[in-house]
Amino acid sequence: MFHQNTAMKTKLVVASLFSALTVTVARADGTPQELPLVQDWSATNLISTENDWSGVPGFMGYRGDKLVPKPGVNPQTVTADGAGTPVSILANQKNPNTLRTGGLAEFDTLADPVVAFKGSATAGAPSLVLNLTTNGKKNIAVGYKLRDIDGAVNNAVQAVAFQYRVNTNATYTDIPSAFAPDASTGPSLATLMTPIVALLPSDTGDQPLVQVRWITTNSDGNDEWIGIDDITVIGDALAGAPAAAASVHGDTNRAPVKSLRSPRDLSNQ
Repeated sequence: MFHQNTAMKTKLVVASLFSALTVTVARADGTPQELPLVQDWSATNLISTENDWSGVPGFMGYRGDKLVPKPGVNPQTVTADGAGTPVSILANQKNPNTLRTGGLAEFDTLADPVVAFKGSATAGAPSLVLNLTTNGKKNIAVGYKLRDIDGAVNNAVQAVAFQYRVNTNATYTDIPSAFAPDASTGPSLATLMTPIVALLPSDTGDQPLVQVRWITTNSDGNDEWIGIDDITVIGDALAGAPAAAASVHGDTNRAPVKSLRSPRDLSNQ
């Protein structure tokens, strides 16, 4: 009877562990995406399961647990690889004013759907990472908009930094010109739109893998949701390199990349 009970308990423990693993496993498709690339999050079927990025090739969100020692740290100074922290995306969220969990979330019922992030005591430095291949390209430029979508009474200083790396074993390098000291407004306001264009350094050209990321940190006070929208990545072709087809994730009818012929065009927008 003792051996029978022990065996039964072992089976129950194994079953419970397996069940827990199947619920919490994170999925992603980290395939580097070719240029030009556009992501506007208008296709709301791309993310449908919590912590599952597999429908958005090249993108991944991390919660950034314990990457900062205290609230209010400048995200420009957080350059450590956050890929060892939990994968994060809350799917099919409706109201940024009432969602208190930190990390990343998809708000697909807004008039303009978007993926957003905010810090918290747990999500110390959440980030959105994009894997790119720049083979045959130079003069890489990234354009995007930071959107304050949080109309709650919160009025945090929600700083957002933009960083890159070429070697995935390396730390990230901050791009100071892309820093947003506060991408939020408030209290009870959600109107601020911060357009940013970042020209990546020359060492990012003609590479099989370049990673860029948007990162914020847990602020002093109650954090606010900041969307990262209308992401466009382009580059000039190297001499003799074939032009790549656009990699568009979202509403292909919008296709804003057609009007951008070079990074110079993008920087003049």
